[in-house]
Amino acid sequence: MGILVLGMHRSGTSALASVLDALGLDVGSRDGLMRGDVGNPDGYFEVESVAALDERILAAYGGRWDIPPLLAPGWANEVDARRFVTEARTTFDATFAGSHFVLKDPRMSLLMPLWRQALLDRAAVVVVVRDPAEVAWSLALRDGMAPLTGLALWAAYNRTLLAGLDGLPVHVCHYRELVEHPREVVADIARSLSAWGELDDVDTDAGAQRIRADLRRDTHPGADPILSEPPPSISELAAFLGTLNGRHDEFHATAPAPGWWEEPLVNERRVFVQHYEAALDERDAQIAALLVDNAALRAQGEELRHEVTAAIDAVRELEATRAIRLARAFGRGPAKA
Repeated sequence: MGILVLGMHRSGTSALASVLDALGLDVGSRDGLMRGDVGNPDGYFEVESVAALDERILAAYGGRWDIPPLLAPGWANEVDARRFVTEARTTFDATFAGSHFVLKDPRMSLLMPLWRQALLDRAAVVVVVRDPAEVAWSLALRDGMAPLTGLALWAAYNRTLLAGLDGLPVHVCHYRELVEHPREVVADIARSLSAWGELDDVDTDAGAQRIRADLRRDTHPGADPILSEPPPSISELAAFLGTLNGRHDEFHATAPAPGWWEEPLVNERRVFVQHYEAALDERDAQIAALLVDNAALRAQGEELRHEVTAAIDAVRELEATRAIRLARAFGRGPAKA
């Protein structure tokens, strides 16, 4: 088997993957991992080839990481999904040699039916949950996303993820507790993984030391009314996720009903992004056409330059020849031997 680390973006999945790396589990070749940046200085512990594949799968179904696609029930069993199942398995086999792997990508939270087929349902899952207001504020700071849209995206990820985990061994933890009480939370996760045969008895201090208090940044300002008092459907889902903390040898959970506004808001973002990207594509096409025209004009200019140079050379040669002839005619030509 192996371990999947899942959860919404900006929820601490990278920190948790780092913990499991410190406990000796295989997160993949360092050369193949996504590098850290301003948004995550310590690194993402995310296999770039897997993240790229997941983004392509989302795009094939009309979405991307920040716009969950509209997926019909049983979508992963359809013919169109089979090539992605095969590609996911191939990508996984090229990344991990052993069974005790750690595969982390928040996008997989939206694609679990497909990945469960690719991995033959042989994986345990550790889910990280973060306060929705903190996630929304972090997305606002990093991506300029409206707070209410960030809350809707947080809900979409977690609702889809809960449905995709049914029947699997799952451990749920809260990011705030992981940062505030790393030793206790890491030890609790390690006990679950040991019970499932995913981890030998190890000293968990090395993992706990990967967690620092400053990792919990981008907490939301109390002045924002949307984040200070989220809509009821968001608060209900957050409270429900809190009841799931800990080990589930066979996970079953049905999320509370979504708010009437959640899906329309995500759909509105989808339409906006599609129009925006179409406008960008049109602009890029115009730029490409202008570049072609510019290249053609440059070529014409270069051709004219050569023609002018050749004409000037011809005139100079003609003038030189004419001057010699005139000089000879007036007896001032070169003396004969």
